[in-house]
Amino acid sequence: GMNGAKVNFYGNGLKVDASKPMTVVTQFVTDDGTDTGKLKEMRRVYVQDGKVIQNMNATVAGNTHDSITDGFCKDQANTFDDKVQHFAAKGGMAKMGDSFTRGMVLVFSLWDDKEAHMLWLDGKYPQNASDSTPGAVRGTCGPNEGPPMQPEQNYADVTTSYGNLKYGEIGSTFP
Repeated sequence: GMNGAKVNFYGNGLKVDASKPMTVVTQFVTDDGTDTGKLKEMRRVYVQDGKVIQNMNATVAGNTHDSITDGFCKDQANTFDDKVQHFAAKGGMAKMGDSFTRGMVLVFSLWDDKEAHMLWLDGKYPQNASDSTPGAVRGTCGPNEGPPMQPEQNYADVTTSYGNLKYGEIGSTFP
């Protein structure tokens, strides 16, 4: 994903402020702009305090990306020395788009990670990697901030809510 680029983008007090309500919009863009075209891109934008916030840019293999495309996946695989281009080998974006015709299930979940302490999401991972290692710094959390017993004990009563879910043509579901 684009986690490494979000270090100064998503979090408490940052451009997308995780301490405030937000709308997350995921767009599935096709080659011809219709619902029946071939999927070519997955784009995300955020809406917060009445403002639309475009996704951040991530530079991977010298190329700048702000969405998930076949090119982004290829650059990601090359950067992380993935010997097999798994996404491309399985048909890439077009094949993923084809799978939508069989139906998908939207899942929301809250969980913790007893093995890697969620550092793969919001910290440096692997922990012994240099800060200059591509993709290692994925957020601002320190190495001792993710043990599951911390949130389970300190935030046992935390809640979240999901609502106002919408599905529609691109641009029709948010201001």
